[in-house]
Amino acid sequence: MLRRSRTLWAHPAALGVALTFCTLTLTGCPEDPDDPKSWISKLDNPREQKEALRQLTRLKEKAEPAYDALAAKFKKSPDSEVLRVIAKIRTEKAVELLAEQLDYSEETFDNAIIAANGLQELAERDEKGREAAKGAVNALKKAASKKLSIRSRANVARIEAIKSLASIKDPSSVDTLNEILETSADDQDFFINKTTAKVLAEFADPKSTKSLIRGLWMTGRGNDMFQECRLGLVRIGEAAVEPLVETLQRKNTNVEADAKKYKFVPGIIVQKAAVLLGDLRSKKAIPALLAELAKKDDGLGTGPDGMPGVSGHQAVLQSLGQIGDPSATKAIIGVLSDAKRDPKHRAAAAEGLNMLGDASAMPILLQMAKTPFLTPAKNKDEMPELDTNKATLVAYAVTQFSRLTDKDESAVLEPIYKTIPADIVDIKKYFETAIIRTKVAAECKKDIACFDKYLAMPPDADAKVENSPKAERAAFSLSRLGHDAVPALKKYVGHKDTAVRSAVMFALTRTATKADKDVLQAIADQIEKDRTRDKQGQALAEEARVTYAIISNRS
Repeated sequence: MLRRSRTLWAHPAALGVALTFCTLTLTGCPEDPDDPKSWISKLDNPREQKEALRQLTRLKEKAEPAYDALAAKFKKSPDSEVLRVIAKIRTEKAVELLAEQLDYSEETFDNAIIAANGLQELAERDEKGREAAKGAVNALKKAASKKLSIRSRANVARIEAIKSLASIKDPSSVDTLNEILETSADDQDFFINKTTAKVLAEFADPKSTKSLIRGLWMTGRGNDMFQECRLGLVRIGEAAVEPLVETLQRKNTNVEADAKKYKFVPGIIVQKAAVLLGDLRSKKAIPALLAELAKKDDGLGTGPDGMPGVSGHQAVLQSLGQIGDPSATKAIIGVLSDAKRDPKHRAAAAEGLNMLGDASAMPILLQMAKTPFLTPAKNKDEMPELDTNKATLVAYAVTQFSRLTDKDESAVLEPIYKTIPADIVDIKKYFETAIIRTKVAAECKKDIACFDKYLAMPPDADAKVENSPKAERAAFSLSRLGHDAVPALKKYVGHKDTAVRSAVMFALTRTATKADKDVLQAIADQIEKDRTRDKQGQALAEEARVTYAIISNRS
């Protein structure tokens, strides 16, 4: 007995194996939770079905062997939970079944949403999945185009179908999407228009040019889709230039009809068309933009309802600066030096000349900076009256002067600064920051490392000193130094100061090209950081997308 006891306790592992074997002979082999076959048999068991569906959802593509059983169960009884599992499996086998669910009504739209989401996920799985999902394109187009009441909850199915078409990227979808985009907000939920504009921006198909241009002025729900349409047109690039020129010239029949029907604000057609032509940076647009300056600026007046207009010429002058061709310099300087011109035009001309980097405007800018903007008081007890238009002109002139010069202008600017009353705080501040900029220009000249040093300084809020004018001046200077400045600029696409970041982005549109993949990646990474932030972050992300598109079009 003693020997047998020793043998038994000397081999505990052997004892465990023996006991396990005995247990298995009584209960059978355990099921593998990662094997979809383990759950197929449970789909028809009311007590185990919910867990089976949960586990198959967890397995995703690994659950494909369960598709036939799931499809059979759904066809027998169209349960949304079963369809949701089928969608999550992301199998090509499910395309036909999912497409069938896209024929929906205002009462049966839930399954259409699941089906559209499933097709989107399949298309995003890999290239093979995207090709398979093309089999549902016709059904998706029909679902996306379905006429519903503006307040219908089923509009969600339309939106999800549109998003699915974006993921599949079948060019045959573009015509359908164009029609949806151009449908008035009087006839459909405007969020559908806005979603469609985003999708068409992804396609960037020249066939969408006409629709995207019209969309620049469409509104609904107290909102617009200007930014989405703008991005799409910039991505389309050169093909959008001629239609935009026609729109600027007031020859776009659809836009003109909309302007009449919806009583557009005076000047807004020229303004938005000019903004887009500036974004596109095409020299082909210069003759039309210059011709516009010779016309009356309707935006300086008011509309039939008494609403003030927006200056189209202001946008034209800024856009000429963005395009950056010296052929526009003479005309811009002509506006700048014309004292009879509206101060808005002269201020925009100053900004355009800064973007052009043309120092020939320096004497005129300095003279403008000396413009009297205070009307003497009529009585001793009264304060001088501030002419806001002239004050704004002075602010713009001294700012652009300090962005253009390449030397320390303290000796020139300080005497003007001293004549400004202490209580005119805003204008005095413009002169202070202008002097700061000129000192940076004098120190750095054309030294990229020197400008890099100023861009690297902490923003004002962190440093509690005025670094932003220095950094902003550094960015504008780098914009004039060619491709060698790109590595320095790339580091600051996410600069915390928004004014500095805007200057950096502008500089990159001047110096970087589509060959600079590292720059494009840096911008893309910053977009991802900003797009989930607050409204300001989202606005920065939208502008960065436009910058990305501009650079992507530059050779």
